[in-house]
Amino acid sequence: MLGAMPMFWPGLLFSLVPAALLNRPVGRLLRAHWVVGFLLLLGLGGVIVSTLLPDAFRLSADAVRHCNVAGGRPRSAHELLAVRHVDLKLATYAPVGFAAALAGTRRRAVVALLGAAALPSAVSGLQYALPAIGQTCDVQDVWDGIQGIVMGATIGLLAGPVVRARARSLRATRR
Repeated sequence: MLGAMPMFWPGLLFSLVPAALLNRPVGRLLRAHWVVGFLLLLGLGGVIVSTLLPDAFRLSADAVRHCNVAGGRPRSAHELLAVRHVDLKLATYAPVGFAAALAGTRRRAVVALLGAAALPSAVSGLQYALPAIGQTCDVQDVWDGIQGIVMGATIGLLAGPVVRARARSLRATRR
């Protein structure tokens, strides 16, 4: 699957740079640990790399805008468990939902989760607006992205109390 995306690994490595440089300010903005900021930035980098990087083999100046809006729907649990292209979409968006759910305060978590939920639609909008990158927008990709964010957010919300308790105990032992 990733072999069809020659820029995936270099792009993901390149996304490590802003994640490493900006993780503390983003963590402070979310009132969360710097690791949450790192995960959020790395997840956003993965989304950009897998959905918005130009396909070097299909790059075209005379590309046509196209968006497939037929047949989009949430996938069933059976479809989610099958190994296919959908796994990449879920794996790409899940870290964003996970990190957004771990934002420090409830209000910031809600804002981060709303922003994360809007991300798949924004990505498809950019794919439609920039046909020269060779990526087509598809409403099924939006559904898959939202499901990935929901799955990541669910794990983040379940793990949140444990993570916060562990962070508090580590801070208490340092004092």
